[in-house]
Amino acid sequence: MNPVPYQYIMFLQFIPKRFCGYLPPISVKTMLRCNGKEWVVTLKSGVRRRLVNGWKQFVVDNNLKKGNVLLFELVEATSGVVIFSVEELGLTNA
Repeated sequence: MNPVPYQYIMFLQFIPKRFCGYLPPISVKTMLRCNGKEWVVTLKSGVRRRLVNGWKQFVVDNNLKKGNVLLFELVEATSGVVIFSVEELGLTNA
């Protein structure tokens, strides 16, 4: 049986607190752009900001696993939408 690619979702989906000051304080539609494709996810507000509703599909489509390093570049952040350019940088030694 193959492992489920998104079994490590909790490891990947939380936004660092120091980054949250650049983002709207409410849950908003979020676009992830990676390898010429786009995914719509939700950036959920709360004590810990996180990516939901579409994040699992992003992980599956990009074959991400525990230890993958992603570079998120904030392209746009308004009260209605957040857009990130995402680049997969490879695996750590994890």
